[in-house]
Amino acid sequence: MNYAWEAVLMAEKEGGKRDKLRFVEASVASPYIEVSVVDLNAESPEEDEVEINPFYRLGDVFGRLFDRDVEDLKKTREILFDVCMHYMVQLDLREGLSKEDYYYSLAEEDMKNGRYGEIARMRLGLFFTKERKEIWRAYLGLLKTGDYLGEFRRIMVRLYPRVFIYENNEKQYELLVYLGKEETEKERERAEFLKEMFLPVQEKVYFFYENHFGIIGVDETMVIGEMVVF
Repeated sequence: MNYAWEAVLMAEKEGGKRDKLRFVEASVASPYIEVSVVDLNAESPEEDEVEINPFYRLGDVFGRLFDRDVEDLKKTREILFDVCMHYMVQLDLREGLSKEDYYYSLAEEDMKNGRYGEIARMRLGLFFTKERKEIWRAYLGLLKTGDYLGEFRRIMVRLYPRVFIYENNEKQYELLVYLGKEETEKERERAEFLKEMFLPVQEKVYFFYENHFGIIGVDETMVIGEMVVF
């Protein structure tokens, strides 16, 4: 789940009712998703109360209305927040597909039909539906701007919250990417897909999984048994 409207649809799919959901402002909000959940792969809200980061995409609308520094009328503000989010969800669900959603579906259909190659088609299946949407959003940005490093960083942060990306100052076209994930065949295939999707062929990428490579002067990366020599 990323957006509030996704939480509503998933709750209804599990037999819940939209009116039973209560939206509250997240106490600890993530800058990368709208719905604050412990398990990013959760298929539906665990309870009827859904924590929301209203500034993820609605900052212009709610920025002053729900200013955290204002402490007056707390209960009234909580009720108003729930009402406003229900209204915004209703608007989202009535909008249907955007032009970008249409482009995403065309690109995904092309890849599933093998127009990007059989390996790319197979690797696409290793990503969840919501992850694929993030991939196509970044890829569309790449086609528009040509900023391959910017879009590569953007998609890596979306899919790997613990990621660190370093450019080698001594060698041109070389990146060191720490993913903070267990190294499995699936993760290696996913990483290769993203590299080939967003980076030019001359860009050389070294992926690091559970263990970070050692950096002299940074004690956290120099722990014996928890670092990779590079």
